[in-house]
Amino acid sequence: MADGIPIRVSAPSHKFTFDKKALRKTMRAAGAEVAKAARAQLRSSTGSGRVYYGSGGSSAYRGGYKSGRYQASAPGQAPVRVTGTLARSIKVRPFKSGEGVAIRSTAFYALFLEAGATGGGRKATRGKRMIRKQQVTTGRVLEPRQFLTVALDERRDGLRKRIEASVRQDIGFAKVKS
Repeated sequence: MADGIPIRVSAPSHKFTFDKKALRKTMRAAGAEVAKAARAQLRSSTGSGRVYYGSGGSSAYRGGYKSGRYQASAPGQAPVRVTGTLARSIKVRPFKSGEGVAIRSTAFYALFLEAGATGGGRKATRGKRMIRKQQVTTGRVLEPRQFLTVALDERRDGLRKRIEASVRQDIGFAKVKS
């Protein structure tokens, strides 16, 4: 059957049935698999981006004052594991309808890492005075460091086949009492 061709079946004594139990189970398993892969990717990532010397940000960020070298992730790579909070924060939540699953992180900065961000920083100054009505930001840019998207893309074909099989298994054609 080709996509986009409507098929009409005239059978007043029959109806299509669809039981979502297997689909719910498959979607939950698919979400858990993607989340597990994203966590593994975060835990095994190593920095190949910018190198920071000294404390490397706030002391809370790196678990207390740590002198020495810290290497962040490069754009396009998974974020470097510092405390493990990002990996622990990934949660899987199936839709009530059973037709999908939401994979999200409860860490507030996860979306910034996944999608990238711009802005922030201090106001630019010229000399000692701020130019009137021309407050320009430094324009810092955080390039995306995708981890959820990459985990999903790596498993997309296998998940698609499993979900299709689950849907086909649950579709039925039952006789209706007249």
